[in-house]
Amino acid sequence: MMSYIILGFLCVIPSICLSVLTDGETQNDTLRDESGDSKTDVFRQLLNQETLIRMSLVKNVHSLMKDMVEMKESMSTSNKRLNDAEKEISSLKNEVHLLKTENRKLKEQAVKFQEQFKTTDSRFDEIEGNFTKVSFSRAKYERHLNKKIEDFEKNMSTILNDIKIEVRYLSVTLLDLNKHTMEINESIPILIESKFTEYSTIVSKSVSDINNKLITSKDYQEQLVYNLSTLGNDQSGLMKIISDHMNSTIMSIKADVEQSQKSQLKLSAAVSSLEVFRMNMSLLNNCGAKSIGFTVGVTSSSSTWSGDILVFPHLVTNHGNGYNPSTGKFTAPKDGTYVFFVAVNSYGSQTVYLNIVHNGLNVVQSMAYGSSASHQTGTNMALIHLDKGDSVWISHSSGTGYYTTSVPITTFSGFLLA
Repeated sequence: MMSYIILGFLCVIPSICLSVLTDGETQNDTLRDESGDSKTDVFRQLLNQETLIRMSLVKNVHSLMKDMVEMKESMSTSNKRLNDAEKEISSLKNEVHLLKTENRKLKEQAVKFQEQFKTTDSRFDEIEGNFTKVSFSRAKYERHLNKKIEDFEKNMSTILNDIKIEVRYLSVTLLDLNKHTMEINESIPILIESKFTEYSTIVSKSVSDINNKLITSKDYQEQLVYNLSTLGNDQSGLMKIISDHMNSTIMSIKADVEQSQKSQLKLSAAVSSLEVFRMNMSLLNNCGAKSIGFTVGVTSSSSTWSGDILVFPHLVTNHGNGYNPSTGKFTAPKDGTYVFFVAVNSYGSQTVYLNIVHNGLNVVQSMAYGSSASHQTGTNMALIHLDKGDSVWISHSSGTGYYTTSVPITTFSGFLLA
């Protein structure tokens, strides 16, 4: 519709301009008036001007048509933009509605949070009071623990003195037993020689008496046969008595020697146990004095164990929580020089080797060597500098099995030096 109006306007403009230029009258080449040539010149000028005006108008019409096309395109683009703007406005309205809804919900939650915060304040006060009580209880427990450690150290000193006395007594007893064994070993040949000498003397005397009686009397020959028979029986009985006595003596000597060997093994085990006990006492004292230290063990034996890492699940002490009973590894909570000690008891007459390992590198090795005596003990200790995060554990080197009881015998300990 708009295009039709514009076209009509363009058609009207030339006719108006033409009527203005010709004064609304039709002009032709035969026009004549009184002025003659002067009028013809004016008319020609007017025609030239009209031609120029018409050409100018044609240019303007073309320019207007071009502007109209551009205007149509611009209006189409504007309509698209307007539609997009309307869609965007609709989307923004939806978002505004959602934001209003969310804002309302947030306001409701803020009200709830304010109410909860009032309740939380009272809970924080209660928690603060609980922390104060816990701190007080912890200080009280530390004092109680320090007192227990002091009492334990005093008791252990007394026990160590008693053990030392008993070890001295066992040493003296072992020396006496060795001396007695040597005396018995020396007396056995002398005793056998004296018995055979005595028996030979008796036999020689009996033979001499028999010869004398055979020479002096025939009647005695019959009696001699009887006496010889009796003598043979007596000789057999005497030999049996001597043999039994010698066997019993030898068995007694063997029993004394075996008892001596057992006593010696017991003494060696007692000395080893004493050394282990001393080391554990040292570890315990250092763990009580320091903030980082542990003593762990196993409470069930195994005759077939030959794994990689020996895990000690039983915690005796674990100050600083450096030892992990699940992995069997101690991780240093801070830099420092640490002391580590391992004690392993072999299962029966088996042999087992264990290593103290630092970050995958073997440091030292302990050996519980199998022999005729059961449950041999192997120990070792290492002084290692650790950086924070370094790990130390006990690994299997060779052999199988280990022995322990409900009170751990196979143990692993460590502590931070001052």
